[in-house]
Formats: sequence, C-alpha cells, structure tokens
Amino acid sequence: MSASHASGSLDDGASSAADDRTLIRIGAVSAIIGAVLFMVANILHARSPNIEITQAQIEAVAASDIWLTDHLVLLVSGLLLLGGLVALRKSISGQPGAAWAEFGYVSALVSTGLWVVLIGLDGITSKVVHDAYAAAPGAGTLAIAEMMEEIDIGLFSTFIIVFFGVTLLLYGLGVAFSDNYPRWLGWVAVVLATASLITGFVQAYTGLSVLVTSMLFSSFSSFLTLWLLTMGVLMWRRTRVAS
Repeated sequence: MSASHASGSLDDGASSAADDRTLIRIGAVSAIIGAVLFMVANILHARSPNIEITQAQIEAVAASDIWLTDHLVLLVSGLLLLGGLVALRKSISGQPGAAWAEFGYVSALVSTGLWVVLIGLDGITSKVVHDAYAAAPGAGTLAIAEMMEEIDIGLFSTFIIVFFGVTLLLYGLGVAFSDNYPRWLGWVAVVLATASLITGFVQAYTGLSVLVTSMLFSSFSSFLTLWLLTMGVLMWRRTRVAS
C-alpha cells in the first residue's frame, strides 16, 4: 500500500469515528432532554382517580386546561427519545449485543409511529370530543366520547407492549451483552421491560385499572425513563472520553 493510500484510509477512519462521536453526542443530549420532558409531562398529565370509570376519565380530560400542551410536550419527548435510541444503537455497534440493539431499533421505529398516532388521537381528537360532551352532556355525546376512550386505550396498550416492553427489552439485552456500559444496567432494563410487557398485555385484556395502569405501569415506565436518562448521561461521558 502506498503512503498516500495509507494516509487516506487513516483520514477516512478518523472522519468516521468523529462522525460517530457527533451522532452519539447529539443522541445523548436528545435522550436526556427527552427523558426529562417525558417525566415532567407525565407528572402534569390529567388523570381521574377513578380511572376505571370511563365517564370520570372523560370529565377529567374536558376539565384539563393543559391537555393539548401536555400531549404536544409528550410528542416531542417521544421523538427525542428515539434520537437517544439511535445513538445507543450506534454506541454498541461491533459489540456482542449489537444484534439485539438492531432489532430494538426496528421496534423503536414502530413504537414511535404508534406514539405519534396515539398523541394525535388522545391528545388532540379526544380533547375535542370530550369538550363537546362537557358542553352538551347526553347519551349521544357520551357514547362517542366513550368510543374515543376505548380507541385510546387500545393504542395505549399496544404502545406499552411495543415500546416499554419489546423495544427496551431488546435494548436492555444489547447493553447487557456489551462491554461499553455496566452490564447490570442492561439487565435492569430487561427486568423492567419484561414487567411492562406483561402489564401491557393485562391492560389490553382488562382495560385501565388503578393497580395495573396507575400503580404498576406508572412505576415501571418511570424507572425505564430514568434508565434512558442514565444511558444518555453515560453516552455523553463516553464521547467526552473518546474525544
């Protein structure tokens, strides 16, 4: 190999490594901001204490003044978390767990699509329908609002299964079999994602409930969001060390 060819190969390698660091750094910031926004928006999310009673939930939505804004923040946070997962996949490429992350990435794209649709229906359309019921209570408007709630529950349960279940389970396995991050963090995600997967299936069969939705899923999803925040911080530190 000539000196010029060797120099060109080294330059290409250095450029590729720099590009990877930039991608991971952007994704790390995306994961951190997305996780923080997701947690704040969920804290502010209007909920009825009688979550199992559909009419009570409808009235809670209609009474909320920040419902639309809160859901738009949730939309942005979900897109930012996807950026974080893209970076996490890149950060363990070439590692034994990379194959798990590749499958997780596909699942993340599917779940983000579900999230966009869910926010459009639950965050925008449901607010209009439930406000209409509050303005003119009646059997007809209540039936439409209840139907809207059932659609939201179906999409929400599917999202739980695909994102908090399958996607983060696969990414957890990717981290667990990688040398770039503490392996125990990967297994924590695997356990929490498996629990979320089960709660998603239970909710799909039984509907919203205080135990499954408000207590179990809220706990599992909160810890998984903190996990994504932690991975964002670790990715940022790795890029600082590498540079």
